Amino acid sequence: MHIDFAGYSDLEKLLEIEEQTFDADSYPLSRRNFLYHIKKKHILVVRVDNRVVGYLLFFTYKKSWRIYSIAVAEGFRRKGLGRSLINRLREDAGGKAGYLLLEVKTDNTQALHLYALIGFKPLKILKNYYPDGDGIKMVLEI
Repeated sequence: MHIDFAGYSDLEKLLEIEEQTFDADSYPLSRRNFLYHIKKKHILVVRVDNRVVGYLLFFTYKKSWRIYSIAVAEGFRRKGLGRSLINRLREDAGGKAGYLLLEVKTDNTQALHLYALIGFKPLKILKNYYPDGDGIKMVLEI
C-alpha cells in the first residue's frame, strides 16, 4: 500500500471508484471536478500493487482542513484503506491546521463507525443536509 497525490493518469480509475461508490442522488464528482482537484493537489490516492483503489478529496483552510469525499473501490473495502487515507491527511495537516472536519449522513453507520474509531467527535446535527436525510458535522483535533 502506498499513499500519494493523484495525478492525471489516475483520472479514469478515480471516476470508476466514484461510480461504484456514489449514485446520481449523491452528487458524484465529475471528470471536470477531478481534473480541477488533481491540479490543486487536493486528492490523496491509495495504491495497492501500483493500482489506485481509493481516494480522499480535501480542502484546506487557515485553521482547519475539510474532508469532502472519501471512497474505496469494491473489493478493497473494510481493509483499513480509508483509515490510512485519513491518517495520512492528519499527518500532512499537523502543524498547519488545528483540526479536520467532515460531514456524513446520519444513517451511514459504516462511515460513522470508522470516524469514531479514528477519534472524530460529533459537532452538530445538520438538518436536511442531504436530499434524503440529515447529516452530522464531525471534528478531529490534531
